Amino acid sequence: MKAPVVFLAAALAQAPVSAAEWLLVSQDGFSKIYIDPASRKIAGDIASVAALTDYDPRAPEAASFKLSEKGLSEIESVRLDCGRRQYSSGGGRWFAGQMADGAARSDYPAKTAWSKVPSFYDGLYAKVCAKN
Repeated sequence: MKAPVVFLAAALAQAPVSAAEWLLVSQDGFSKIYIDPASRKIAGDIASVAALTDYDPRAPEAASFKLSEKGLSEIESVRLDCGRRQYSSGGGRWFAGQMADGAARSDYPAKTAWSKVPSFYDGLYAKVCAKN
């Protein structure tokens, strides 16, 4: 098991999902994206945060996204370079139910290479990288 997955598993195990105060930052017809403001950490231009994505199983995209296999929600450890508008993933975990309820289905590994912030995370980027 790679170190980022171990780190993610340890982080998710230490902070019960139900204890998080999820804040809605964006939504479309397929998903709602929330952040746990208490998880937000800033080091220079780099911000990290726990992001929960809740999927609508009735949306047209649900079948092609394989929600029946993956689950109805996921929590991802997101890293953002607020100065360069870049994104990387610390890995995540899929859950059977919405709002990270129900059994954990599977973990996915970190993707540490930086890339452009995906459009579905525009609202997350705006909230997390907002200047205080």
